[in-house]
Amino acid sequence: MSNESKTYQIRYNTQSTDDSNRWRLIDDGKEILVSSIIINSQTYTTKDYIEGVGDKWHVTCKGELSIKDNVAYIDFKKDNIIARHLAKTITWRIVGTIDTMVLSSLITGSIKIGLAIGGTEVITKMVLYFFHERAWYRWGRLGR
Repeated sequence: MSNESKTYQIRYNTQSTDDSNRWRLIDDGKEILVSSIIINSQTYTTKDYIEGVGDKWHVTCKGELSIKDNVAYIDFKKDNIIARHLAKTITWRIVGTIDTMVLSSLITGSIKIGLAIGGTEVITKMVLYFFHERAWYRWGRLGR
């Protein structure tokens, strides 16, 4: 299947005659029948009211799809994680350094000393934050 991140809708197949086609995975209007779906990505649900049926829940998720032995796997796309962590590191460090420079200038009364302190700590804190972010991505499980 495709290795690109897409949005998929998941429906229970009410017309299923056996376990091999119990789930409907809808990809851009194309229906794929599978026995199971394992999702390791962001999901959300919506509820519709259908006259004569009542409330009907729908599951939608975004990720990369692969199918093996009639089981669909939808995984979070990880291609740009390093670039994202690096971009967050740099932008956060800009904010942090400006804060350090302003506070140092106010405490010491010298803009020159504030700039020197901010300029010195910018590199070390960027490196520390990047590895902190990577550690949280790898081992942090809060909210998952």
